[in-house]
Amino acid sequence: MQRPDRIVFLALALAALVVIDLIKTLRTARAHSMWTGTFSREVEPQRFRRYVYGSYAVLMFCAGLILWALIWPETF
Repeated sequence: MQRPDRIVFLALALAALVVIDLIKTLRTARAHSMWTGTFSREVEPQRFRRYVYGSYAVLMFCAGLILWALIWPETF
């Protein structure tokens, strides 16, 4: 595939969703878990911190993927 535009679009869409969720999480100091429900920064600070750092990791992965697709499009 010589046109990585679809992958770039998907990475940008994922990054946008993660940024929206991260802004909401940091603003309200509450995060939603898929299995255990809602948790807050005051009650479970370590879990909240892991959630935020995980979001940052996904954003870094998306940035790396976009950079990879733009610099080396022949690998896709």
